[in-house]
Amino acid sequence: MIAEVAAQVPDSLAAYRDGVADGPGGPGALPLGALRDPRVFDATLAAFAAGLSPEAACATCDRRILVSYWSQFYLAALATPALTALVRLGRPLPLAFDTMSLERDGAGRPCRFRLPAEGCGSCPAPGLAGLVEAHLRPFVELCHEQCGIAPRILWGNAAVILDYVARELEGSLGDGEGAACDDVADCLGWRAGPACARSPLSQALCPGASGCRRRRVCCLRHRLPGVPSCGALCPVACAQT
Repeated sequence: MIAEVAAQVPDSLAAYRDGVADGPGGPGALPLGALRDPRVFDATLAAFAAGLSPEAACATCDRRILVSYWSQFYLAALATPALTALVRLGRPLPLAFDTMSLERDGAGRPCRFRLPAEGCGSCPAPGLAGLVEAHLRPFVELCHEQCGIAPRILWGNAAVILDYVARELEGSLGDGEGAACDDVADCLGWRAGPACARSPLSQALCPGASGCRRRRVCCLRHRLPGVPSCGALCPVACAQT
């Protein structure tokens, strides 16, 4: 946990209040760069699959489905501290992909990221656009290389989670103060402009009938028995109504 960030996280996002922490972590902390090794990636997914219900675990022969669902836990742990630091403290965290480690819970789910030792990380890129380039893009590319999952599925997962977290923090965003808030609004497509047009996050969402913003591409989780769909966010469900 980073105390300064955690203190600013609203109760509605408390589940991932300590999603990013200082220090090296325990012996089970996995350097993110190690996921480029197919054996490490496969073992990580196997541990995650083992933590699912027996029905869901048996249905994960298509690795793309498993990777998409796994990424939702990964991205949720990352998004809350990252956006809280941007929106409420006006500064980015040093979240460059190759400098961090990942901790998992007893069910194999991503639960916490560990930052590099102080002074060992590069200067963090500014804004949500900086997080996209320093962390999300390398993560999306790695998953695509390892299992063939379409990048647009992962960008959709990231966009839905970041959009939700940002709206929970909207009280600060609504103040209109600071370049960090402007950058978040642009990257998530809350307003038109050059940054919005270039952002893979804004391109992954579209207006939903209920007023919420939903995915353009299905995340595949409805194919896992016992795993609830994403409801109004699901383009498949919307097409069937």
